[in-house]
Amino acid sequence: MLIVPGPENYIRLEVLKTGLMRGKKHVFEFPVYRGKGERNPNRYEIALDARRIECKDDWLKPDDLKKVAAYAVKDMLDAERHPEIVYKSESGLLTIRGKSAPVGVAYKESSANVFEGEATVDMRLFGLKPPTAALGAIGTEPWMKLSFRVRVV
Repeated sequence: MLIVPGPENYIRLEVLKTGLMRGKKHVFEFPVYRGKGERNPNRYEIALDARRIECKDDWLKPDDLKKVAAYAVKDMLDAERHPEIVYKSESGLLTIRGKSAPVGVAYKESSANVFEGEATVDMRLFGLKPPTAALGAIGTEPWMKLSFRVRVV
């Protein structure tokens, strides 16, 4: 079975802001990904194209959306050297920037061949430092929420 992008599918990452921006969050989506899986036993692997992350914040201006996405690609994900983020359910390992750590993903089949789920990811496990700005008056929580809805064919 293959996991392929589609108009009703999404893989989303939410990062909460702290300090002066508390209550805001960055919402990133990965429109380019590929995966494969087996239903019995229930195993799958999915690879996200880290170079193609999109910032979907509704509270930023268009130019700022581009800046936040560029920072995520270049500085946080180092996508030039590590172009993929990979999750393997068999081992429970998520790999970001070449570092792997265990991540529990809760998911269910919401309809025929459509899977929805989420996970909480500590960015520090992957050597990522939560970004700050304005001398630390604006920050980012270290925990990211990953959610998805994908169809397998």
